[in-house]
Amino acid sequence: MMSKYSLLSASIISLLAPVAVANDSPIETIEVTGDFKRESLQTLSASANVLSADTITNRGANYLDQLLNSTANINFTAGASRGRFVQIRGVGLRSQFVDPIHPSVGMLIDNIDYSGLGGSALLFDVEKIAVYRGPQGTRFGADAMAGMIDVQTHSVSNEPSLNVQLGAGNYSSYEAGIAAGTSLSDSTAMRASYYQHQSDGYTDNVYLNDATQTQDEQVARIKLRTQWTSELSTELVAHHINIDNGYDAFTLNNDRQSSADQPGEDNQQSDAFALTTLYTGSDLFDMTILVSRLQGDTLYSYDEDWTCNDSSKPSICAAGLHPYGYSSTDSYLRDHDRGTFELTFSDKAQNWVGGLSAKRKQVALTRAYTWQEQDFNSHYDVSHMALFGQKVTPLSDKTELITGLRAEYYNTDYFDSNSIVSNSDDWMWGTKIALEHFVVPRTMIYTSLSRGYKIGGVNGQALAQAKDEGLNITSDSYNFAPEYLWNLEFGVKGSSQDNRHTVRVSAFYMHRDDMQVKRSIEVERKFLEFIDNATQGRNYGLEVEGSLQYTDRLMLTYSAGYLDTKVEGEFAQLALDGREQAQAPRYQYSFAVNYQVTEQLFAEVSVEGKDDYFHSISHDAKADNSNLLNASVSYYANNWSLTAWGRNLTNQDVAVRGFRFPNNPLKDYVEETYVQYGEPRLLGLTFKYEL
Repeated sequence: MMSKYSLLSASIISLLAPVAVANDSPIETIEVTGDFKRESLQTLSASANVLSADTITNRGANYLDQLLNSTANINFTAGASRGRFVQIRGVGLRSQFVDPIHPSVGMLIDNIDYSGLGGSALLFDVEKIAVYRGPQGTRFGADAMAGMIDVQTHSVSNEPSLNVQLGAGNYSSYEAGIAAGTSLSDSTAMRASYYQHQSDGYTDNVYLNDATQTQDEQVARIKLRTQWTSELSTELVAHHINIDNGYDAFTLNNDRQSSADQPGEDNQQSDAFALTTLYTGSDLFDMTILVSRLQGDTLYSYDEDWTCNDSSKPSICAAGLHPYGYSSTDSYLRDHDRGTFELTFSDKAQNWVGGLSAKRKQVALTRAYTWQEQDFNSHYDVSHMALFGQKVTPLSDKTELITGLRAEYYNTDYFDSNSIVSNSDDWMWGTKIALEHFVVPRTMIYTSLSRGYKIGGVNGQALAQAKDEGLNITSDSYNFAPEYLWNLEFGVKGSSQDNRHTVRVSAFYMHRDDMQVKRSIEVERKFLEFIDNATQGRNYGLEVEGSLQYTDRLMLTYSAGYLDTKVEGEFAQLALDGREQAQAPRYQYSFAVNYQVTEQLFAEVSVEGKDDYFHSISHDAKADNSNLLNASVSYYANNWSLTAWGRNLTNQDVAVRGFRFPNNPLKDYVEETYVQYGEPRLLGLTFKYEL
């Protein structure tokens, strides 16, 4: 095995031989904080990628899912107004309906926990997005079994700054944002921003003759940093998010022409803050205290029959025009309340870190459903307590050993209006053991073994409804066990002597114990969804990412991912042994060429694609493979820039969510595959003024 690793390392080193270029203009060094400390992406003993502000501009992106296809082994699903469910290396949630769920992929924005609230990922004034692949249990805990997405908005500076952004595009879309920063005193500086985006969306409702998949999104943020003394500083961050989007994406004909008479909504209103305090006055350690709080309401609703009930329009409407036609809506209103307290100690060089963490999440749900006699209500409360630590031990001047451990206790309380009451608790632990070795000063190889985890939970309303329908589902399915994920990884990271070519290669093998799998049962066109534990699963693959400043004017960036997944063992009386896991395309790739035409004019062309994959583990519907073409042209003046951009220029229909079940009365409810399409061809113009 080591001979193969040595061969791979030698191959990478040969690739990084100096490139013949006119002069020395190195690629910018990118820093991350994945292992408790700030370090270069090229020295982190984990597979990660960073999406920069330039990447956001060149894509014309205003939301996270518009960037994810450029990152190896990252996928997402919609089933909502946005692609807000993320999967890393084939692991991650695909949807949420009635019962509580726990994310496999966490998301932080300015150190505030937005895990499970993917609609929050608006990108105005974002400085960088770090995507960590593989278990991050030691660093981030239970919400990062498959990985973590860490979004950081623009940092505070004492220098006056101004950022104005205006944009417009097809589908009646426009955006407007402003961010400004300044010093308030010798010791205090602040930055504030406000952004709004609107669009008619990509579905035409031919019955209501209106845009019913609209996007209306607003976000306001403020950062306040104070250096109280030379040894004590604080940073206060506050967010307000207001999302008022329509949801009308599925149609009986699998097109973008809806006939729903009661289209849905996908809304979020939330307020959050984080206060970080750093004390460096001790000779022995530095101390950091993080306190955060988020409160918000989300509304997710849809027209379940996807059509209208109007006998005067038989060419459009299906419900009511057939003996088995029906009309129904479903709505989920959630009240979220979550908080975090984290105390961390570290030595001055951050070679050891230790601390404790306490988190609490509460969700109150009200479900209004046509087929219920009264609204369904539930309350879910989960609390976490964790102790964690990490130690970096130098073994030589070229080799370091990293050992980390996190022990986490959780307790959940659940009750609902069906008189189902559940309480569960458990200890879980995650770890990381990594060996880093610098073959040459610019090339590092690493091998690591890490363990992530995800807490167990309860199936409440779904199982109660299943029993009402007379289905043979045992009471054991009310609760499901925690899942654990072991990840063995080997990587090579390096840069050429002139720093013009950087590359990162990671090979991994993941073993999933008590794999949590979401199952869906259809009974008379009503879905009963619940989570159960399969015996195990395994995922293995490869990731390659890099950038090459080929000449002074020509830069290339690339990524490729290979992924093989399987479910192993029995699961809920389904023959799944050997089946591929859902949302796990076998390959993904992205390649971008950025060319400086003149001193002020830049052009970029990129292509990205992925293999086909199963939408779900409960049926055989697949998303087709896709290959998308994007491009942009940017003109930069002293303080302003103008970017013309296009995504999906070939106008390919890409399925971002899919089901297979009977839902069309005009076809006597035969089983069919239904999909929601992602973005069509989008074109836009973005103006920026920066001072």
